[in-house]
Order: sequence, then structure tokens, then C-alpha cells
Amino acid sequence: MKAVVNSYTNSHGEWGTWAPCAQCSNSCGRGRKRRERTCNAGSICGGINIETDSCNKNACPVDGNWGTWSIFGPCSVTCGEGVQERTRSCNDPAPSLNGKPCDGEDTNSISCNRAECPALTATLPGGVHPYQNGAFIGYPIKLLDTPAYSKGIFTVPPGMGGVYSVSVSMMSGTVTAHATLRKNEAILVWLFTNKEYDMASQTINIQLVEGDEIWVQMTNQASSLFDVYNTFSAVRIR
Repeated sequence: MKAVVNSYTNSHGEWGTWAPCAQCSNSCGRGRKRRERTCNAGSICGGINIETDSCNKNACPVDGNWGTWSIFGPCSVTCGEGVQERTRSCNDPAPSLNGKPCDGEDTNSISCNRAECPALTATLPGGVHPYQNGAFIGYPIKLLDTPAYSKGIFTVPPGMGGVYSVSVSMMSGTVTAHATLRKNEAILVWLFTNKEYDMASQTINIQLVEGDEIWVQMTNQASSLFDVYNTFSAVRIR
């Protein structure tokens, strides 16, 4: 024990026993503890009446604290609306010795808007429209237009390859109809009706690269299509 108080200098009295040490001044980390003794009443004792010593040398729990945010990452999409994310770590300091973890989220995001994705929705006008075998269907009414669509053919623009959702719907007119969705001449979807004014439709997701062409083409003689129920649409989804 280290002496810190020397209250008496003469030795005419006698010291009592030391009292038990008091609690440490800190519950963790470095603290101090002390004990005392008393000189006999009415006497003067030589020496010290208080001793102190270090205690609780075990380290205290360390609560976590967030480090700085990273910069936002790239946009999640190359066209359309996406998100940018940033992260942070609970390391300034990291929690230890049963300390509390950081409160809050380790990620944060903001929206990012790229150029509009290539997209079209086109349809036929009202009435019955006859088509010969092999004819391209050039839907003249473009509800959602893009320069990539011309005369019934959608061509993937430069830098806009990706996965596209492509839909075709067909309603036959006065006779049955057979039509195909094609990609660079290859048939992807075959639509047909069994009677007049019957309807068929199909939606597929396909991978397209720059320069790929897709269109709808009649595949039987003397077909006819009826009204605005005949549509062709394509939009990049990722």
C-alpha cells in the first residue's frame, strides 16, 4: 500500500487496526482504493492514518462508434431509375469487452436517374387489316415511342444491350391468324388463333445485344388482324 497522508508526527499513542479497504473508485479501468486507521482517543500517533493503492486494472467495455461513410457507389442500372449505395463500418472504435454495438444502419442509398431505357409500345389502328404470309406488322400507332423502332422493327441502340421484356398480343379479324415474334430471323414466339376475332398473347424476357432486331411477322396466307388489340412492346428491364 502507498502512504498518502501523514497526519501525525509524534508517537505518544497507539494505532488501532486498519479498517477494511473501501470500494474501488472506478468499476473498471484504473481506480484507487483506500483504508484508514485511528489513533487512540486523546493520543498522538506517529505514522500514517490513510493508505491508498491502485485497483481494478481490468479494461472497461468499449462501445462501438461509426466510422465515416464511403463514397456512393455506381448507379445500379445503366438506364432508367436505379439506386446508389454507400456503407460505413462500426470501427471507430469497434465494440469490445461486451461494449454496445453501433446504433443505426450500415448502408444508405439514394436514387439515381439514368437516360430513359429504350422502350416502345405500338398498336394497330381500328378496323380489320389483311396481311400476306411473311409480311412484317408495322404498328403505326406508337403509344410509347423510341427512335430504335422503325417500320415494325425494334433495333437495340448502341450501349443498350441487356434483358428486355417483350410482349405481343394478337386478335384475328375475319379469318384465323398466325404470327411470330422474331429475333434476327429466329422465331421466339408463335401466336395463333383458331377462329375469327380470337385473341392470343405472350410476354418473354430475352437477352439482347447492340444491333439485335426483333419484330412481329405474319406466317400464314390470307390472315387478318383486328383493331387496337394487336400490340407490340419492348422495354429494357436490366
